[in-house]
Amino acid sequence: MAIALLALVACSTTSTSVSGSGAPTAGVSASSGLPTAVGSLPTSIATSSTVAPTENRAPSPTLPAPSALPSTPAPAATQAIYPTPLYRYPIGAPGRPLGDGFVIRHSYAAENTWFNPGWWHTAEDWYAIEGSTVGARIYAVADGEVVFAGANYPGRVVIVQHTDGLFSMYGHLDPALAVKAGQWVSRGSLIGTVGPDAPRAPGHLHFEIRTFLTQPEVNGAAPRYGYRCGVNCPPGPGYWPIDAPDHPSDLGWRNPTHVIAGRAFADDASGTLGEVVVASRPVSSSVTLWSAPPGSDEARQSLGDLELRPDEQFQLLGIQAGPEDSRGTSAEAYRLWYRIRLPDGRDGWVEAAAPSSAETGSDGRPSSISFNFFPFTTAAP
Repeated sequence: MAIALLALVACSTTSTSVSGSGAPTAGVSASSGLPTAVGSLPTSIATSSTVAPTENRAPSPTLPAPSALPSTPAPAATQAIYPTPLYRYPIGAPGRPLGDGFVIRHSYAAENTWFNPGWWHTAEDWYAIEGSTVGARIYAVADGEVVFAGANYPGRVVIVQHTDGLFSMYGHLDPALAVKAGQWVSRGSLIGTVGPDAPRAPGHLHFEIRTFLTQPEVNGAAPRYGYRCGVNCPPGPGYWPIDAPDHPSDLGWRNPTHVIAGRAFADDASGTLGEVVVASRPVSSSVTLWSAPPGSDEARQSLGDLELRPDEQFQLLGIQAGPEDSRGTSAEAYRLWYRIRLPDGRDGWVEAAAPSSAETGSDGRPSSISFNFFPFTTAAP
């Protein structure tokens, strides 16, 4: 079957757990670019009822928003000394927890129906929940060296090779980058900002984590599919055909949220790992507190409901993330749970990120991810 030559313009195994309590828990030129695709997208994400995509035109999706995004900075973190996180989210507003105020509109290995139907998305598309994402600040998720900075994606692309061998890619950036190839960046270093709106989609961050800079069949010497960003083109396609014989994880792409959570702390990190904060616009007004995360060997029972008050902080005792090489093909494949300690001394597991039907695949399964909690790591000015 012939496969349409589309690519990005807009955009297993065991789980990974970290616990601080000791308890068991489960060479491209700057003119290189990518092909365009059909569709259009509103410049903000509404918060009313979901509208299904129609005729390859972008719907006006909705996201749960029980509370308004605060205009004031988040409260200062306590003075306790915690292990230094090794990975963090790639987008944020100065003074706010990284990731807060944003949503993953198109998640990893899900179908972006309105823009590129029939293709799996190999990244996470981060959008502001409200208003424009243009100008949002983008940060290195971990220490590493900038190995690529350039291209017309549209917008600029930066790729960082990290000390653990993984590569992170930041797409659709403004031409005024804050870094250049060969530069060393630390976790939290400013990479640049989200670029202007494109003709077919508003500005957003296309964020990938993968095991390769170039891979022969993807963006190396012999790409299997004829993308405009073709031979030896580090940015790559941004999508992979649904009818291909392999899943994006088979080629070396990884679920970014699972990587960031699963590698947030060293294996020997112990004690309280840090603090998490309730999102300024959580998925719901409350969550269930559980005795164990999903998939745990121990019997799992509800410990009651926890009311979610935006900006309220809790000590972080453990993390359970899904597999980095997740084989799922919708937002339902995401798994991110935090073990937290309540002010009264009790502790339990809560769902930190949840699938949302703000966007769906052609089979109706959710493609978006919304958050209840974020690590208390604030964006730099």
